[in-house]
Amino acid sequence: MSYKMEAVATLVILAGFLLFNTAETALVGALLVAGGAYALILPQFIEPHGPATR
Repeated sequence: MSYKMEAVATLVILAGFLLFNTAETALVGALLVAGGAYALILPQFIEPHGPATR
C-alpha cells in the first residue's frame, strides 16, 4: 500500500474519532472509523507481502 493511501485512511479514522465524540454525528464518526480501518486492512488480503507458509 502506498504511503499516500495509508495517510488518507489514517486521516479518515482520525476524522471519524472526532465526529464520534460529538453526540449528533456519532453514527457518521463510527462509519468513518470503520471505513478507514477497512481501507488499511484490505490491501493485506489482496496483495500479501510474503510467501505463503505451510
